[in-house]
Amino acid sequence: MAGGSAFGGGGSPMKHTADIRTVFLLALLSGAYVAAWWFPSPVWWIPCSILAVSACAAKHNHTHCATFRQRWANRCLELWLTVLTGTSSASIRVSHRVRHHGGNQSDEDFVRCSLVEGSQPLLALLCYVPAVVAESWRRGKGDLRHRRRLPLWRDCRFERIFLWGFILVSLWSDASGFLRVFIVPWIASQWFLIAMNLPQHDGCEASSRWGHSRNVTTRFANWLFLNNGFHTAHHEKPGLHWSLLPAYHRERVAPNLPAALDCGSLSNFWLTWWRERSA
Repeated sequence: MAGGSAFGGGGSPMKHTADIRTVFLLALLSGAYVAAWWFPSPVWWIPCSILAVSACAAKHNHTHCATFRQRWANRCLELWLTVLTGTSSASIRVSHRVRHHGGNQSDEDFVRCSLVEGSQPLLALLCYVPAVVAESWRRGKGDLRHRRRLPLWRDCRFERIFLWGFILVSLWSDASGFLRVFIVPWIASQWFLIAMNLPQHDGCEASSRWGHSRNVTTRFANWLFLNNGFHTAHHEKPGLHWSLLPAYHRERVAPNLPAALDCGSLSNFWLTWWRERSA
């Protein structure tokens, strides 16, 4: 599971066997939620929030490359991801794949860094996520209700109904338990994954083939967050399965990537952006 991925064999329900790791991390998060429900303690917020980031990364990867061969299995996974992360799985497909990948840092990009242009790093981080959420809501309804995207809109509507059903049943069963277990991981994971777009692209050359993104190449973070750190490779080949990104980064991206955009750790990634934003 640490390196590349074999394609799922003919009898495998998965397209890539590396997604065993995806399911393992989602099961681990589910177990952490259950444990936090039955054994109340704020300590659970830490593992639940970290694993919820993994779930958000899994949702992102699934958006680009479906995990299972059968549609029913993918729909079950999408409902599972919806509950684990607190947001619809289908809702980001158009905004992310069309607006961000199709127009990186343009006015159409809902996560463009210019939303917090001129702000110092701390203020930028505080304002960026709310600005992205507002931009996403402003454009999202029209994106999903476009005639060609009605099936996607129906998927999104069903996922939101399913999520609200889960929330209402949980509140009816134990309101304090639900709020204690889910709210912090849901908000923290979404905030972190959205905020990552800022250091990934801020100060980079959006029109450059190789220099438009900072990358995190540390093995542990990429194991835990399903290779989300190989961002240039992902933009170059959005449909490439996440398990194949490290090899593509080594072979195609790294030889062309400016050294400053190849960060060996998450801390270096954030500090590099912070210093450049402060300058």
